[in-house]
Amino acid sequence: MSFFDYWGKTRRGEQGGGDDYHLLCWHSLDVAAMGYKMVEHNIYGLATYLQRAGLTCPQQAGQFFAWLLCWHDIGKFARSFQQLYTDHDLPVPAGSRQHYEKISHSALGYWLWQSDLSDIAELLPSASFPHRQQRRVMEIWMPVVTGHHGRPPESYDEVNNFLPDDREAAHDFLMEIKTLFPLITLPDCWGEEEGMAPIKNLSWPLSALVVLADWIGSASHFFPRVARQMSVEVYWQQALAQAERAITVFPRPAAVAPFAGFHALFPFIQHPTPLQQKVLDLTINHHGPQLFILEDVTGAGKTEAALTLTHRLMAADKAQGLFLGLPTMATANAMYDRLAQNGLAFYQPDSHPSLILAHSARSLMNRFNQAFQAGELAGSEEPDDETPDSLGCAAWFADSNKKALLADIGIGTLDQAMMAVMAFKHSNLRQLGLSRKILLADEIHAYDAYMGRILEELIKKQARDGNTTILLSATLSQQQRDRLIAAFARGAESTIQAPLLGLDDYPWLTQATATAVISQRVETRKAVERSVKVAWLHDELVCLDRIEQAARQGKCIAWIRNSVDDAVKSYRQLIARGVVPVADTLLFHSRFAFCDRQRIESSTLLWFGKQSGMQRSGKVVIATQVIEQSLDIDLDEMISDLAPIDLLIQRAGRLQRHLRDDQGQVKTQGPDEREAPVLQILAPAWSATPQEDWLVSAMRNSAYVYPDHSCLWLTQQVLRQQGAIRMPQAARLLIESVYGDDVVKPEGLVKSSARQEGKYYCDRAFADQQMLNFTTNYSSQSGNFMADHLSTRLAEESVSLWLAKMIEGQPVPYASGDLGWEMSLLRVRKSWWEKHKTEFEQLTGDALQQWCLAQHQNPKFAIVLVISDAPQCGYSAREGLIGQ
Repeated sequence: MSFFDYWGKTRRGEQGGGDDYHLLCWHSLDVAAMGYKMVEHNIYGLATYLQRAGLTCPQQAGQFFAWLLCWHDIGKFARSFQQLYTDHDLPVPAGSRQHYEKISHSALGYWLWQSDLSDIAELLPSASFPHRQQRRVMEIWMPVVTGHHGRPPESYDEVNNFLPDDREAAHDFLMEIKTLFPLITLPDCWGEEEGMAPIKNLSWPLSALVVLADWIGSASHFFPRVARQMSVEVYWQQALAQAERAITVFPRPAAVAPFAGFHALFPFIQHPTPLQQKVLDLTINHHGPQLFILEDVTGAGKTEAALTLTHRLMAADKAQGLFLGLPTMATANAMYDRLAQNGLAFYQPDSHPSLILAHSARSLMNRFNQAFQAGELAGSEEPDDETPDSLGCAAWFADSNKKALLADIGIGTLDQAMMAVMAFKHSNLRQLGLSRKILLADEIHAYDAYMGRILEELIKKQARDGNTTILLSATLSQQQRDRLIAAFARGAESTIQAPLLGLDDYPWLTQATATAVISQRVETRKAVERSVKVAWLHDELVCLDRIEQAARQGKCIAWIRNSVDDAVKSYRQLIARGVVPVADTLLFHSRFAFCDRQRIESSTLLWFGKQSGMQRSGKVVIATQVIEQSLDIDLDEMISDLAPIDLLIQRAGRLQRHLRDDQGQVKTQGPDEREAPVLQILAPAWSATPQEDWLVSAMRNSAYVYPDHSCLWLTQQVLRQQGAIRMPQAARLLIESVYGDDVVKPEGLVKSSARQEGKYYCDRAFADQQMLNFTTNYSSQSGNFMADHLSTRLAEESVSLWLAKMIEGQPVPYASGDLGWEMSLLRVRKSWWEKHKTEFEQLTGDALQQWCLAQHQNPKFAIVLVISDAPQCGYSAREGLIGQ
């Protein structure tokens, strides 16, 4: 049989796009041409990567990459793949069977290389070193090119999916295309171990670029299906012309603007804070990666300081873009609004940078969105993929959460970046997105042991790749700082160590390079020095009385509850009492669809934001932790459930945050005219010798959310001793009194503490098991790519739910607009869903299958809830997802 007797792509229900099927040889050349043009245009630094790998001649690099891509689908020559589609013009050879072992064509291609083709010297480019060494070099490249569906190919010892004719056709095709690339030879440096090392390191981003080449090269919009035979040389020229048009899909990198000073970025700030001035004075021209840790009080302008530092680094050619990772969707949304105002100032006015917000799918510069979400780019999903409807490249780009990593400026939860170092499918695309980017992580104290360990690995990977990381926090323990700097040191191959700080060393700025740690105090702006008194409440009904009293006095007040169930319960109780009008009350938690979260966030900022005035009078918000970080809101009064000290410091930072007069209007100078701030804390009655049920008996849900009960007891103890949260003077004292190595825990809570300490180390060890091994090349040995068993949040394993309404028998998104389905999404804890799932109507059967196909979702995991305006549907715009 001839290699012209093998198909590579089919119509698969697509209208238009050429013939019913596309010959495998032509598809291979489409992808090769795409790769050639990507090198020529240095898309996402491809030519630079190849140069660092040893291919210093641009023409030779382009031809090598194109030749390599011709191998990407050799597994499709397998009879098991070919029988997935039949046509009267495609012959079926004798000896073909009806049933074959189910193996993906990626793994089959890699097996064919290992078992057969690697021994045929004539298939490989010429080299100055022997074939044995050529094979070792290509053994690094082959997983890169055959593993083009988001994960390295699996390795098999025995495979019986090819007929002899299939192997011969693959061989003939690879021999035929060699004449198209006359310049390729393997560089001499690849004959030595040290010359192979860069290929191993670069195999990760290069594998992502193979994915992109295959994805665009699979688009019939640019490469129509062709079933007829012609000369390989003629088709190659045709494919190159088509690839030149297709290359416009990739947005060009925006040109970075020179750094023009602090006021050019933030014209609304008259005088930089001490922290902001400090980052203006830092020496940043160190060679290699850097790590910055900015610790300062709430209101000290950490975000503006970090963005100033970011622009300085970008203008000094230390980075091309930024990914800003936050702990929650609410904080990401709030940060988007801040960056949308000044983030584009990082770039030249006419360069059209892309600014993408993960989660809410709002965007600036829609050119980026339109290019990567074009309907014509259906993607490269294959009929033999295990989950073809959910995890292909097109589906990856259809999800703004992931696409944000490839934008010039991306904003989202830090989870999206964390997945770059975990064995998720398409982790290589995430790594590519972080290349030449500054990673800016805010509120880093908010992460538990599992996420903290992943963050450390991400910092290490950033340093290993020569990228800079900026970390922001109001407070860090000595142990946290030690781990973060140690992670950077491992990535930078350095021996630096974190300095030991005293209780008075705050605010603080740490700058780490490969050779030194520069650690220095930052002065505090007098306006942000504050003391918030602490008072104690022990009854939920008393909390409701306090809220009603504040509202009657024209004050605005928040009650931050530790669990969604408690927040919903208290909200309903407050409404039922009838003192505070429903119109003056907000419920804000995580179980809202994105569209409703946006609306509630907007209302929260309108009522309690910096520019709020008379409209804040008598307003109430009952919320969970979603408002304790990054949201620039200002409450007259606040009640909080007892929580760990670092979180209470954050919550107190939202209490009388801005200067106001006694009518609630913002002031620019002078004293705040409101009564002195007091943080009212709902907590169990104090006991110097608490029993094991001390927290559970009083606050069951809080005991579940914060299982280290000794941590909460230590928090209550130190706040009772201090009587106030004084910042910055007592910041280190408060943190180390709870998290320090020498704290004394009460005997009754030792068991709880011991369980959590054991869990802490178990969670870190479990995180280690989920992470990729970057000491090897891109291969199946680098990690266990089982996406359905992975999570970035161990304690918060969640499921995704889409809300739909039925219109004329068809599901339509709950949210309106072009991105209706994205905005109709919410995520809930898996345990909550398992408990309540029978309370909802779900889309099932053919309707669900059709929805999954249209939305690129996996039917195994997709859950679509059918809701209505009836209260018994289990969801409302006012209360969120509550069940029946």
